[in-house]
Amino acid sequence: MEFLRAGSVDEALAAARDGAAFVAGGTNLVPDVLFGRKKIARAVDISRLDELRYIEEADGKIRIGALATVTDLLDSELIRDAASPLYESALEFAGPLVRNRASVAGNLMDASPAADLAPPLLAQDAVVELASAEGERALPLSEFFLDYRKTAARPEELMTAIVIEPLGAEDRCAYYKLQLRRAMAIAVLGVAVALRMNGSVCADAAISLGAVAAVPYRAHAAEGHLRGREIAEAEIEAAAAAAAESARPIDDVRASAAYRKKMCGVLVRRLLRKALGMTQGVVA
Repeated sequence: MEFLRAGSVDEALAAARDGAAFVAGGTNLVPDVLFGRKKIARAVDISRLDELRYIEEADGKIRIGALATVTDLLDSELIRDAASPLYESALEFAGPLVRNRASVAGNLMDASPAADLAPPLLAQDAVVELASAEGERALPLSEFFLDYRKTAARPEELMTAIVIEPLGAEDRCAYYKLQLRRAMAIAVLGVAVALRMNGSVCADAAISLGAVAAVPYRAHAAEGHLRGREIAEAEIEAAAAAAAESARPIDDVRASAAYRKKMCGVLVRRLLRKALGMTQGVVA
């Protein structure tokens, strides 16, 4: 395998013209290569491209550089205040050593159905920015995941940033990762909800689910039961039922498909009630 260390974004893009795997933290790619799940002819190390490591607010949006780590999310006051579901997902992400190396873009590029950062980013209408030697383009995260571990990124494209809509002071949100243990666990189910409020009315709603289909996704039918309404128990029950109906989980070593499907409804119900202050305590 050929290994190149890029000194700039342009150098990385030039090296990828004939096909290459970009390596930053390597917490997904390295195990895949070692265990034979992936074979790559050329690896381009981008880990030292500091211009891709930042978290900032610009033009009313939050911009997260592709090489920002999960630890960077936890250290960011901006993420804590205006993207709290993402902050909470970072708290549940693996352990400290992995969080120090794992990049936000890497978690998305791996395209695991159980990617921890995907549900909260989807809930805040994330857009990913991609660059290649031919130019740049932006793509909604909801269109980025195509199938199991397959994305819309072209072989020569590098993800350079993730852009999300910040939550306002009146907005309501919640996140929960259902897992078999409290650390270093792959999600049995990941759920994020974000409600854009206009007084007592839900102006817009986002419900995102992970680990219950081939890709993380927005439960649009469930959101439709909340949008434009004052949310009471009837709306919550309808949204929870629609979320469960949308799920297409599989049986695996972590949980049965039936359990995952049931818990979609349970957790969406609990998180909506928690976000709206209708319940107290930790979702269990």
